[in-house]
Amino acid sequence: MNVWQVVGYKNSGKTTLMEKWVKIASSEGYRVGTIKHHGHGGEPERRYATTDSERHERAGAVCVSVEGGGLLQIHARQSSWSLAQILSFYQLLPLDFVLVEGYKSERYPKVVMVRNEED
Repeated sequence: MNVWQVVGYKNSGKTTLMEKWVKIASSEGYRVGTIKHHGHGGEPERRYATTDSERHERAGAVCVSVEGGGLLQIHARQSSWSLAQILSFYQLLPLDFVLVEGYKSERYPKVVMVRNEED
């Protein structure tokens, strides 16, 4: 699996670059996966509020998934997730490549975004 990283400080343009690459690649017929490291501490924002899957999680399920209309959402809990563990999920999908935002210490080819000389 081809994996490329975009790294840099907050507000350096990482997400904008990722978005543009995904748009271009998908318009050319490539199947792209993305991974975003939430480096702000705490859990990422959740999109579901009072759903059946949330009830499952509150009851103690450590992995909850919802599928419908070809969309699969997975919420899995453990103390932390390495990039390798997340990529193992992506191996199950027919992707041409994966773009990763963050995970600075990983050793994949990367683009480093800088705002100024101090970065």
